[in-house]
Amino acid sequence: MRFLPLFILLLTSSVSAGSIYSYVDENGVRVWSNVGTKRVSPKAPVSAPKSDRAANFYPMIRESASKYGVDEGLVQAIIKVESNYDPTAVSVKDCKGLMQLHPDTARRFGVSNVFDPAENIEGGVRFLNHLMKSFDDLDLVLAAYNAGENAVKRYDGIPPYSETKQYVQKVRSIVGEDPPSLKEAEEEAEPIRRNRRVFRSVDADGKVLFTNMP
Repeated sequence: MRFLPLFILLLTSSVSAGSIYSYVDENGVRVWSNVGTKRVSPKAPVSAPKSDRAANFYPMIRESASKYGVDEGLVQAIIKVESNYDPTAVSVKDCKGLMQLHPDTARRFGVSNVFDPAENIEGGVRFLNHLMKSFDDLDLVLAAYNAGENAVKRYDGIPPYSETKQYVQKVRSIVGEDPPSLKEAEEEAEPIRRNRRVFRSVDADGKVLFTNMP
């Protein structure tokens, strides 16, 4: 299984609703951005998941991801892990729909019908956008999506919950350049060791980049 050696979260003062771009730098690191440069070519659209059910929701995922500046592949991975693309899914904690929104989260982000796929996806993507502005590390964003923002802040990192740790691993596995199946992700037992220190830089175009390498 391969993982990106570095995942960069692009945070700007305002998120544009344009295309997402990516390129591999001279060190072999893939950089994601919503602002193109001379080195950047538009990112090829993420292929729709193979199942027909998943493909039905792909246009909604693309629309919301583009609108709120969130990577399409990340949204796909979260839906796969959360509900396996079942828009009627309800968890024991009363989280509902494709992105398993808790009633409080649904109200917070303006979702009136959690079982409406378009509303559910937009609410979940808005929540992700909010979390990306609150946390500089993708693992913390995923942990907060699963366990709640307050839990991540209280433990100053990923909460020591088995469910949350496994959740982060599953989503990170699927987000890889060559996403493995969920079964393969579950079979990966060794935790991923990452540098938790985050470095901030601003490029010549005013883009703010956060990375775990100086």
